[in-house]
Amino acid sequence: MNKYRKEVNMLRKTFGILVALTLSLTVGGWNVASAKAAQCTPQQGQLFIDSGQYKKAIQEFTCLINAQPTEVEGYRGRIEAELLLGQYSNALADNARITAYVLPVHPDAKNTIFASYSDRLTVNPNDIVALTGASFIRWASFDYANAIHLLEQLLAVQPNNPYGNLFRGSTLLLHHSNKGNGVADLDYAITLAPQSADVRFMVADAYTYGLPDPQRAFAEATLALTWGLDTPRIHAILAVSYAAFGNPLATAAEIQKHINLVTTEFVGTSPINIGTSLHLDLVPGRTFDIPVTVSAGETLSMMTSSHDFYDTILVLIAPDGTPVLGSDDYKAYFAGFNWIATQPGTYHLLVTSFESIDTGELAVTLN
Repeated sequence: MNKYRKEVNMLRKTFGILVALTLSLTVGGWNVASAKAAQCTPQQGQLFIDSGQYKKAIQEFTCLINAQPTEVEGYRGRIEAELLLGQYSNALADNARITAYVLPVHPDAKNTIFASYSDRLTVNPNDIVALTGASFIRWASFDYANAIHLLEQLLAVQPNNPYGNLFRGSTLLLHHSNKGNGVADLDYAITLAPQSADVRFMVADAYTYGLPDPQRAFAEATLALTWGLDTPRIHAILAVSYAAFGNPLATAAEIQKHINLVTTEFVGTSPINIGTSLHLDLVPGRTFDIPVTVSAGETLSMMTSSHDFYDTILVLIAPDGTPVLGSDDYKAYFAGFNWIATQPGTYHLLVTSFESIDTGELAVTLN
């Protein structure tokens, strides 16, 4: 256990939880968060976007997020700027942060974003910036029909828009509505930005979760990783590909990387025995470490579930610290497995939500 815990500590990356500490700091009677909020505003951030100063916009909205980590506008604006810069992976990460930190406080935050984009597009239906942000938030909310409609509007104005072609292609594959055109859009997006790791990542995502093609997904995700996009979702995509290739050890290794990258807190539990369940309180950044003692040749049937969220991921660590089994989307989006132990001893099950962004009760059942 010490070996893989040291590895975890080396790989662990901050996922944003610490920014909440600014809410409680005060200096000389002035609240630090309030002072920061006064220095940066969503209006100024939007002005930077509208004038094409996207990096300055990201700085402005980052300042706003640091001051108000549970409010949605900072994330909404930073996502918009990231999309316009072609930083699609960062935009997805910020959308995940909305789920992690904003929705538990403001459950209607996504509807607030939908409404604001609707207002902007009522004023100017051909606003490329608003069409970009609006289509992305619909895509990220699995509202593919409306995303396609907005992307069609965008591409009618700018046919060679890299974002528009990439995300229309992705959306068509995820929506299963016109796979031929979706593939053509993705290929054209690569032509428009052939050296973009973010484009390759999005193509890999589409060929993993939309039109399954493990070979293509693996090739595109490997390019993105080689070009510096070392993210939790990249490793999840590689894990799905390895599973399709029939390589369970490589699958487990990639899922362990995913979990290590999103975890800020490992919480040990009591051992789980056959015929029992654990009900665990999950928060963003938390991964549970569940001991499982088995005999050689013993069959384990493990399943995760929740009434509060729908997507879990897990890896099983052998007594020597080696990842031996990983699971993602075993039944629907929940992780689980049927497995025969190859060696006796105490294994450790590491389990969390996908990208560790969810809040609620996680049930783990062993049969």
